[in-house]
Amino acid sequence: MKIPKPISRPSGFTLIEVLASLGLCALLAAATASAVVFSGRAERIALRYGDASLLVPSLYAAQRLRPEELPAPPRGWRVDHVSQMIPLPDETLREWHQLAIAPAAREIPPFTLSILDDRP
Repeated sequence: MKIPKPISRPSGFTLIEVLASLGLCALLAAATASAVVFSGRAERIALRYGDASLLVPSLYAAQRLRPEELPAPPRGWRVDHVSQMIPLPDETLREWHQLAIAPAAREIPPFTLSILDDRP
């Protein structure tokens, strides 16, 4: 009686297994790259918020000292100024100044500083 020889399989991975592992590696690489980009952008935005919070007191002081001139913004920032006359309950008119401080790249919304008659 003859014993049948076992069918030998070639060693290694099949094409499907290799393609599946490459696809999984591509997904993980894309997720990692996305997380790194998101982290870098969040860090830049946090830095801009920190810079803006330091700019507000200096721009407020500049507006109080020289209300007729627009404060000079630092490099990379813009300051928009809007003035309007508003009536008060006692029938008088007051001038309302609004300074909007924002980075030139528009990464964050502007900080608004509102001043009534050169006083906060």
